[in-house]
Amino acid sequence: MNILKSLFLVALLGFVATANSQEQNENERGFQLAFTGTAVLGDGTEVTVNYPLAFEQRNGIWHFRAGSQAVAMSSPPQSYNLQLAVLEADSMVYIQEFANRYMRSFSVEIGEHKLVLEPSLANVLFGIRVAIDDNALIFEKRTPSIKFELDETGIVDITSDGFVRDLSSRRVE
Repeated sequence: MNILKSLFLVALLGFVATANSQEQNENERGFQLAFTGTAVLGDGTEVTVNYPLAFEQRNGIWHFRAGSQAVAMSSPPQSYNLQLAVLEADSMVYIQEFANRYMRSFSVEIGEHKLVLEPSLANVLFGIRVAIDDNALIFEKRTPSIKFELDETGIVDITSDGFVRDLSSRRVE
């Protein structure tokens, strides 16, 4: 009889430990981030950028939210892409998430990451460059993208397509 009690207690403790582990995993899931900062539009107007990106639980259901749109999902998408469109003649960029018009520059943060669009001092294609964290990039095509790779806790990596490294920004230290 003691052996049965011991086995029952071991099984019960294993069940409780598993339930606690699952509860902790549920509590560790999710993120609430936002692209925040400022952008300077083509006419010189400065606007505030505040575009949420989140994987959150509401009423017991997990949702992925981008801006005002939300969709129920059991896990976040593997990535979120910012699509850029270059206005060649005026060295400006359109990003739907940041402003409803073309921009001359912007400086935004999301989590621990920073994105900056600025005029390029060097004579480069389109006359602008982007910095992702500390990596300066110049545009290689008119429709590049910045890809934010995601997991259940937030951004795990940032990659880009349609840019090349801006070697003119390298400094000797």
